[in-house]
Amino acid sequence: MKTKHTAGPWKHEGDGHITGIENDPANECVGLVDIARVYLRTVPGRHDANARLIAAAPDLLEALYLIANTGMDARQCMLTASAAIAKATGEPA
Repeated sequence: MKTKHTAGPWKHEGDGHITGIENDPANECVGLVDIARVYLRTVPGRHDANARLIAAAPDLLEALYLIANTGMDARQCMLTASAAIAKATGEPA
C-alpha cells in the first residue's frame, strides 16, 4: 500500500509521545522521527489513551486496506483487525 504519511509502525513512547522511523534519503530524513505529542492532561490517563490510538493509525489503516482489498479469509481478517485494535486500546488481542 502506497501512502504519503510516515510508514508504520508508530510507537507510543509514553507521556503522550509518538515516534516512527522515516526512510526518505532523498529528503535527508532517515531514522527516528517525532510523529506527534498529545498534551490533553485534564482527564488522568486520557492523553496516553489518545496517543495509543494515534500510534495505531498505520496498523488500523493497513488492517482496513487488507480487509477491503485482498482475498484474506474471515479468520485472517479477524486476526489482523484484532491486533490493530489491541494496539489502539492498549489491551491484549
